Amino acid sequence: MFGIRLVQMDTIYRDPAGNRQRIRELVDEACAAANGREPADLIVFPETCTAGYSEEVFKEIERFAEENGGGTLRLFKELAASRKVCICTGSFPEKEGENIYNTVWFVDRTGRVVSKYRKMHLYSAMDEDQAFTHGTQMPVFETEFGPMAMMTCYDIRFPELSRTYAVRGAEAILVVSNFPNPKVKHWRTLLTARAIENQLYVIACNRVGAAGGSTYFGHSLIIDPWGEIVAEGDEAEGIVSGCADFEKVRQVRETIPMYADRRPASYPGWSV
Repeated sequence: MFGIRLVQMDTIYRDPAGNRQRIRELVDEACAAANGREPADLIVFPETCTAGYSEEVFKEIERFAEENGGGTLRLFKELAASRKVCICTGSFPEKEGENIYNTVWFVDRTGRVVSKYRKMHLYSAMDEDQAFTHGTQMPVFETEFGPMAMMTCYDIRFPELSRTYAVRGAEAILVVSNFPNPKVKHWRTLLTARAIENQLYVIACNRVGAAGGSTYFGHSLIIDPWGEIVAEGDEAEGIVSGCADFEKVRQVRETIPMYADRRPASYPGWSV
């Protein structure tokens, strides 16, 4: 059993310095938000938490991109080590050579980067694919809680990614997002489906507020491998608290032996 804090942040539009200060404050708020629950073991932030998500941001993405994570990643590493908490950083623009990626990192309690994920599915309807390079790697990584993987926003519409993670051993998928109104039904339905069909936890953090012509509904979620909602936020900035127990993953997979019953040889074009 471990305690989770989802930070429903109202990202300050196009203001990385201001957002870094808010991140510091919100980590401390998340660590203090026990309220009789399990202590904060894992804190999760939303997508594009340093500048926001819009076509306007994408047009000047070079301004917001940080070489190999830059000062924002250093901040998250310092906060994780000093507060003795694991952090899923939320995503922000990472520059590597000529490419810029929409990247999220997982940092452990010592401040060590355990893994990172570069968003694979970029939303072409808003020219996200013109600003960023598509990620290609699908890492499943070990944590003190168990094996996890990460995805970002639009990725939840692509079951191929979550199934690949599951077959590779993930017992939880961490989702960082800027999912806007009016798509709350899509958000809840897709995340629940990903949890049920893969028999794992889905731990999803969505931003709130308004920016760049969009409004964001929050409703960050922790969903267990039965598809039951453990915790859900509202539309206000704040901390959503809950917990997960990976023993439940094993129980569900023993009760419904879906992985043993798969027939991958019969799925044309499916590689896992």
